[in-house]
Amino acid sequence: AAATSATTTAAAAHARRISRQAAERARQASLRVAELLRTLHPAAWLVVGTALVQHRRSRAAKRGDLREIRSQVFTDDFHIAIVTTAALPWMTGTAINPLLRAAYLSKAGRSVTLAVPWLHPREQALVFPGRLRFDDPQAQERHIRLWLAERGGVRADFRLRFYPARYDLDRGSILPLGDVTGCFEAGECDVCVLEEPEHLNWYHSGANWRHRFKLVIGVVHTNYLYYARMYAGAATAAVLKRLNEWMCGAYCDRVIKLSGTIQPLPRAVVCNVHGVRSEFLEIGRRAARSHFPPRRAGAYFLGKVLWAKGHRLLIDYLSLQQSLGQPPTHVDVYGGGEDLAEVEVEAAARELRLSFFPPTDHSGATLRRYKVFINPSQSEVLSTTTAEALAMGKFVVVQRHPSNDFFMQFRNTLPYDTPEEFLQQLQAALDSEPEPLSAEERRALSWEGATDRFLEAVSNCTLSDVLPTLGDHATRWVHATVQKGGPVGDRLRRASGAGPVWKQSWLAQEKWRAAPPTEIVEASILATPPGMAPVRASAAPPRR
Repeated sequence: AAATSATTTAAAAHARRISRQAAERARQASLRVAELLRTLHPAAWLVVGTALVQHRRSRAAKRGDLREIRSQVFTDDFHIAIVTTAALPWMTGTAINPLLRAAYLSKAGRSVTLAVPWLHPREQALVFPGRLRFDDPQAQERHIRLWLAERGGVRADFRLRFYPARYDLDRGSILPLGDVTGCFEAGECDVCVLEEPEHLNWYHSGANWRHRFKLVIGVVHTNYLYYARMYAGAATAAVLKRLNEWMCGAYCDRVIKLSGTIQPLPRAVVCNVHGVRSEFLEIGRRAARSHFPPRRAGAYFLGKVLWAKGHRLLIDYLSLQQSLGQPPTHVDVYGGGEDLAEVEVEAAARELRLSFFPPTDHSGATLRRYKVFINPSQSEVLSTTTAEALAMGKFVVVQRHPSNDFFMQFRNTLPYDTPEEFLQQLQAALDSEPEPLSAEERRALSWEGATDRFLEAVSNCTLSDVLPTLGDHATRWVHATVQKGGPVGDRLRRASGAGPVWKQSWLAQEKWRAAPPTEIVEASILATPPGMAPVRASAAPPRR
């Protein structure tokens, strides 16, 4: 024990010495740059000198914040504010997963506030299913909490706030309007979780999240670069890649990537902080105890029908099966989407045994009878449907790909590298029975397990990892200058394709600073009516 303690002490002393040496080198480099600029032009020296002083003050303030929040995390005395880009009844991942994160953090005894977007009823019609519409946030909150209790399987006491937002038809996503940091009171500004931080900050015109909160965690959900390359080309993808890096660097102290398929980002770690709803685990538990009829159906694929979602690969794999002279495998495809008609035509042209059905509830009786879930998609960050299928005790046939790394720990995962191996694993699954989930596997898939992983990621943040760099401050300064530039900022947002949120200079007026989100959205609708936003100069990736 004494030897271990001495080793730990020596390692800590060595780390402090290395840190001091690095700080001294950075200080000397800054002095050399300042001296060079002073020689070239006194005004340049003054500007850079002021920026360096502000940078050092900001780092010192953040260092104090981080020390304070680490002490609070140790005693579990801190508030968690979560901001996301979608809300129920839009059944998308960024509406459901942050809601469940807030609920389970609250259930675990944490103080939580969840902020979700408020859309005008005219734009709700573009997003929400059926005839679901809400005249005020209170009605939507009742719907959200009812779903959480009935379908999420959890009742939790957390605060729910709404911020003003607009729906962008071009992107197929919701964009914040104005300063979202203003949603939170002073006592709620300990830890902030930005769900999709790049998305939230593209047109952010408010305070710096890293100044408003002691610790800012960004959780990246979507592989925007994949969609940008597919739908908008390599040039747009390259610009988007750099923009995402800047947004996460400027506004996040730590970034959590759900899988390694996400682009490199500053101060990022890979960790799956999502779980599956308890109803899926209960289905798997009951199936293992033979409470359900035997699963006589074969293989199925569930998801939005897009070529980018793996349907092209599925057709190619089953066509290879034909060319090899193997008996054809029947696969049922559930879902709707923009490419459904084309996929059906292609499958018929190749004479494949694919049957197509409309979208259905993954936990419903229709899909319980299947024992093999296949997902050849390479565009996912972390497939929720794959996790749900595993939770229900099914085989999953997935590619060895960074998006599927988390699933490799489960016995019922059948991975493949090549099309031939896909066919082998599919046949092996159809010819055998899946193993019941172990207690460890159930915990790993549950939201309780995801909450543990999230809290561990928060507690592991260190000063050396998360302090802002000079580049972070430069990016924030440029971005804030553009976004707060009054009418000039409006024109720049319009040129960059901000859609319905391009006109925001009017929000700087005093009367709008404390206005409720319903009034702000109503005024925005009058300024830029739905469908009347300026045409974008270049396409951007779709939301899903």
